[in-house]
Amino acid sequence: MEWKAPKSVRQIGDVKGKTKIYVEDYVMSYARRLAKEGKEKEMAGVLLGHRFYHAKEKVFLVSGMVCIKAFHQRESDIFTQEIWTDIYTEIKENFTDLDVVGWCYTGDMAGNPNADRLLEVHRRNFSEDDRLFYIYEEKGQADDFFLYENGGFAKQKGYYIYYEKNPEMRHYMMQEENRFVHIVEQEDDRVLRNIRGVLKENEERKKEHEAEGKWGTVLASLVVVLGLVFGVVVIQNQNGLSQLKEQMQSIQTELGDSLGSDTTVQTLGAGVVSGQAVSGSAVQTMVESNGVETPKPR
Repeated sequence: MEWKAPKSVRQIGDVKGKTKIYVEDYVMSYARRLAKEGKEKEMAGVLLGHRFYHAKEKVFLVSGMVCIKAFHQRESDIFTQEIWTDIYTEIKENFTDLDVVGWCYTGDMAGNPNADRLLEVHRRNFSEDDRLFYIYEEKGQADDFFLYENGGFAKQKGYYIYYEKNPEMRHYMMQEENRFVHIVEQEDDRVLRNIRGVLKENEERKKEHEAEGKWGTVLASLVVVLGLVFGVVVIQNQNGLSQLKEQMQSIQTELGDSLGSDTTVQTLGAGVVSGQAVSGSAVQTMVESNGVETPKPR
């Protein structure tokens, strides 16, 4: 293909050799964003661009990347058809005439690019020779390109970062940024819903406690009222008994004075006696049999 090396470039490491790697700045920025967004989980993307020979040099021109969104959720090292469908859909919708030239990884194995798992992922999904593998670790332990050659990774000593307008990659990054913000907003909404739920539950409990307090106050008031009623009844009964005792004592005194102590008494029940005269002791017996205690002399 007709190609001229980019004019605005920045060299990273030693670029001597027959392999030249040029990576557009937006691609590098997006790789670093994935590392920040992923934090403790694995993140990966597919590198897009062209590979060709120029002046006997193998040239990689990387101008795009799409995120492998389900990478950290994969159940095996082989990408499913669903994952690949999502990748190619993203490529088709956002980029023009770009090929898959490799992939990018950031995560807990970034410090060990020769880890068997990463090599196996590459073999299973990017098995052709001359496919790039870029590994990045946010804390600076890894920031390197590798070539897959003869069944293994060959570390490249250096590469170029070049600068162009690159509207397609810029547009894709803006879309992904909005998606990430939307995810964060959804998470914030979920947290707020939980907080609102806790506040609502506390409010309901407060109302229940207030209701219980009101019922307790009502019950306490009822107890006081009932106590007063019972007190009045008792006082009234005591007054009635006192009056009855006084009346019986008066009758006893009158009968004793007029008839003496030899008179017999016949009790007919319920406080009713025969028409005969009744002695003082009989009156006392009658009163006590009806549950009324005669007053004792002072």
